[in-house]
Amino acid sequence: MADPLPDLPPEKSPEETAESVAGSYFGIGKDTISRNRAVIQLLLGAVLCGITIPILFYLRFGEVGGFGWGVTVFFVVYCFLAATGIFFLSRAEYHTPVMLRGNWADRVGAFWLVACVFGPFLGWIITSTIPLTITSWRWLYGLRVFLAAGLPLITALPLVRYLRGKATLVALPILVGVTLLAVWSAVNFARDLWQGPILRQVVSSNQLELYLQYTAQSLGLIR
Repeated sequence: MADPLPDLPPEKSPEETAESVAGSYFGIGKDTISRNRAVIQLLLGAVLCGITIPILFYLRFGEVGGFGWGVTVFFVVYCFLAATGIFFLSRAEYHTPVMLRGNWADRVGAFWLVACVFGPFLGWIITSTIPLTITSWRWLYGLRVFLAAGLPLITALPLVRYLRGKATLVALPILVGVTLLAVWSAVNFARDLWQGPILRQVVSSNQLELYLQYTAQSLGLIR
């Protein structure tokens, strides 16, 4: 008779997972001193990133540009979120009282932060590398709006059920703020998608061009 399968180790709770990540990636123990030190370092890191990254982009490229500001926001928000997570890690009264279900909605919500970071980034890559033409601009802009705004909103909805008790005071501003940052990156693209191109006269050639005014992109001259 075959031996029974060995018992699998119990799955870690979200609190245990957070403790493990804090210890592995940030070198934080269970003592208050190491946690407070990490929070201060991360907040200082957010300030330094907000100052030095735009300066480095300007010194290297002569301008900060959309990508430079995007990189700056990413690192500032990362440091801030990490500091917030560590600060409230041991404060159980600010943890949500709603139990994790592990269903499809939770799996969708688990990709919220990934969608907020990589959705705008992938959208930027698509609209920056593929040429905009009269026939391609609509689906390119539509894809960017979906990646940068649609996905963050879709993945944020399942997390609303966890906004209960004192956890709402911390989680709601983070959920709304980070989601709106991603959505904000696609606002001008959505406005151009809604209004469409306009005709603009090119002074140097006295010709007309199709122009997307909110994103300042030309779709070509009209002969």
